[in-house]
Amino acid sequence: MEEICKIKDMYIALYAYEKQFLKQTGMTINEGALLCCLKEGKPKSANELRDFIGLSNSRVSRIIQGMEEKALIFRAMGVADKRQMFFTLTDAGKEKVKEMSARDINADSLLDRLIAVSKE
Repeated sequence: MEEICKIKDMYIALYAYEKQFLKQTGMTINEGALLCCLKEGKPKSANELRDFIGLSNSRVSRIIQGMEEKALIFRAMGVADKRQMFFTLTDAGKEKVKEMSARDINADSLLDRLIAVSKE
């Protein structure tokens, strides 16, 4: 039962961090992870994005849709297979990556809290 309590405390720490991240960046952590996956400039398929983020197809599809609505990513049809879609950053997406890189998002404090909770 103690493990469940520790996991609950970790969720609380993650939730607090995500609220702070959203306030600072206007994006969820999952949206930030999608930008992180695309930041090198190489087009990625939805499956590659899903594998990187580690969520279900349907959840990643909603994240992609939201990022397209924010004009941060662009969808292009595959050359070999017209059914496959590839995603890249728009100019606004590239600017968002630069902006986030310049900010002090302070993931270290979250990691410290999670480690402390796991050792309790």
